[in-house]
Amino acid sequence: MTERNNMIRVLGPIDVLTPEGCVGVGGRQSRVLLGVLVIGVGHAVPMAQLDEALWAGSPPDSAENTLQSYVSHLRQILGAEAILLTDHSYELRVGVDGVDALVFESLLTQADQMRNEPETCRQLAREALSLWRGRPFGDLADDEAFRLETYRLEELRLAAMELSFHADLALGHHNLLVAELEAAVEEHPYREQLWYYLIAALAESNRRVEALRQCARLRHVLGEVGLDAGDTLAALEQRIIGSGA
Repeated sequence: MTERNNMIRVLGPIDVLTPEGCVGVGGRQSRVLLGVLVIGVGHAVPMAQLDEALWAGSPPDSAENTLQSYVSHLRQILGAEAILLTDHSYELRVGVDGVDALVFESLLTQADQMRNEPETCRQLAREALSLWRGRPFGDLADDEAFRLETYRLEELRLAAMELSFHADLALGHHNLLVAELEAAVEEHPYREQLWYYLIAALAESNRRVEALRQCARLRHVLGEVGLDAGDTLAALEQRIIGSGA
């Protein structure tokens, strides 16, 4: 954690949350630099790697001085000790609470460990999800330097969503979840677990006909991309039909 209790935010457009409020970090190059340092937080990131991210491997003659100026600018925001120069590398040194993505992952781990205590699990998962403001790294998400980390974080976000839904269903919040789950399957149509949660929420809300329609929709969605829904969906359908007998 930096001396000013700042939080670098990358679960959305890159910026820094300070005790005085939200602060932008400057232009695209400054955001690229901070984003790459965040991905390697706690480790030395070689200048060659930073050059690749900033200038696509073709740095200008003034690259070293320009990089130093970017680092100096970030230090003014984060604190002098937040970015260290060591052996032709720069290292971002902040605590777990100094980057929103690290806070998110910590909360997600705690939520997963509390699966058998749904109230606590739900609270932790929802707190983790509340940190998200958009795609990771904002407009840099699809850049080569950020693509893999963006994908990893987005997968973890889906895992947090599923944990939250799992806990809500365990708590009996079936009817309240339907609309949220309907939106989730529209946004992520090939995430089967979300469909199963939606179908379960409908069935437990005594909306069995709608639940069976969603089973048919899932089978159709998967069939369009050459996938078979398999035995899990068939067994779920039979349980729903049997519950109405």
